[in-house]
Amino acid sequence: MKKKQFIEERREEIVTYLNQNKRADVAELADKFDVTDVTIRRDLILLEEEGRLIRTHGGAMSSIDRAVWETTNILARLENETEAKNQIAMYVAETVKDGDSLFMDSGSTNLLISRALLSRKRLMVVTNSPTIAQTFAGVNENSVIITGGTLDKNTDSIIGPSCIESINRYRTDKAIIGISGVLIPDGYFGATPEEAAVKQQMMKNAKVAMVVSDSTKIGTTAFAFVQPLLETDVFVTDSHVKPEYKQAMIKHGVNIVTV
Repeated sequence: MKKKQFIEERREEIVTYLNQNKRADVAELADKFDVTDVTIRRDLILLEEEGRLIRTHGGAMSSIDRAVWETTNILARLENETEAKNQIAMYVAETVKDGDSLFMDSGSTNLLISRALLSRKRLMVVTNSPTIAQTFAGVNENSVIITGGTLDKNTDSIIGPSCIESINRYRTDKAIIGISGVLIPDGYFGATPEEAAVKQQMMKNAKVAMVVSDSTKIGTTAFAFVQPLLETDVFVTDSHVKPEYKQAMIKHGVNIVTV
């Protein structure tokens, strides 16, 4: 019992420390609480699941002071809701045929989708993610176009006016788009106006617009509005979506697929 109490006390103190200091890395927290890096990472995962902090690449930040427009590192996001994102990735890969043309914006879910698509052949992929571009390049006769623009290394995202100009040159079979938040009935949201503009243009220029997101983002918002719910063709999420959210989206005419 004492060991359990100690663990709970340490986690409470981690939250307090982050609220006071805004951010901290794993090594700093391990030193302060005299435990291993592995123990701290385990604490941070649990505390984030409880919504009490936000993990970043190499550490964590206070959930109290995070602005709705603030992004987190893509490597940290890859560690969140991994099972759900992989289920989404496998489903989306099944909807893509050999020879399809795709818009894919940056994001952890789309990165996993790109890996799930490596069995497809002769894809034409237009992306603003250098990592997604590298995933497809040189595999199964795939062709890859990277948009122009300004690179945000933290989010593995190319953004800006030049990016939008690049997207406007192309029309594709599908747009596979990740988002930062979903409000019902408002619509889909991205972290920044620049990211939202990329998502909007990709969906506008595709025959089929597919939004992908793990269910934890439903009922949450982000800074920049992307698109109304009904202006996309399908919304793909995991089976852990709350029943009331799923029913509300169906009520508002959303073609929602849970996997």
